[in-house]
Amino acid sequence: MLRKPGSITGVGIVQFFLAAIFVVWLLFFPDTGVNFAWPVKPRLAAMFIGTSFILRVFLGYHLWREQYWYRLRWIVWGNYMFLAVIFLATFWHLDQMNWKSNIWVAHIWVVAYVVEPLTLVLVEPHDAESKAPIPAQVSEGPISIWLKRMLAAIFVLGVTVAGLLLINPAFANTRWPWPLDPFDARIMAAWPAACSVWAATMYFRNDWAEIKMGVQTLVVYTTALFVVWLVTLSQYDLARKNIVTLGVVTGVAAALLIFFYWRQEASRRNTQVHDRPGLRNQAQQV
Repeated sequence: MLRKPGSITGVGIVQFFLAAIFVVWLLFFPDTGVNFAWPVKPRLAAMFIGTSFILRVFLGYHLWREQYWYRLRWIVWGNYMFLAVIFLATFWHLDQMNWKSNIWVAHIWVVAYVVEPLTLVLVEPHDAESKAPIPAQVSEGPISIWLKRMLAAIFVLGVTVAGLLLINPAFANTRWPWPLDPFDARIMAAWPAACSVWAATMYFRNDWAEIKMGVQTLVVYTTALFVVWLVTLSQYDLARKNIVTLGVVTGVAAALLIFFYWRQEASRRNTQVHDRPGLRNQAQQV
């Protein structure tokens, strides 16, 4: 099995700590979002962008701590999509960055999202071994058709939401639960865009061991969005549209992903018990 290149560990560490700072800043101190790399407002926009960075914290931790590449390679194309949208949105609105009021954070943001995608292209493995099927001894069984259908739904929904936020934020503002600034909208598009590509990547994988971490990531992201929606429910302007829709979509998505994850893990345990005599005998004794 191909071990993760050591240089990716450094990328993971930087991503973990930088994203953690963004989570604390925007989620727990949303009224200070106007002093971020660009003025993030209103506070609900700050809170949901901060919540979304929890996904980056989770991924950064695994890029840092995971040892084997086959568990991480589902990340590659979705990560490039995320970084491409962030890069595009940032340079689209470069004149709106807080160059005067918070020049250091503005520079950190721009440098981070120029350096990271270029670094990943150079340090990620691209040889045949990095794309080889996983060895039988680490297999955790096939992926259920129902989980694949769930991933297909996430792909379609993610592309739709990301396209709306990125291409036509003015129209998105007429349908969004809180007022949308075009800069905020285009930055926000990065997460559904990434999730859609991750879902499509996982859809075409054949073994649970390859995508388990990916499904965990989607569970963490959708659950975090649902919890923050629930906590902030009293802050919404009831004249806005799709307030309830946001909670229903994120809550149902989280619940279904958790259910399918549980089913996959149950199937994996049953397969291991039947395939390994020692485990089968131990199960019978219990």
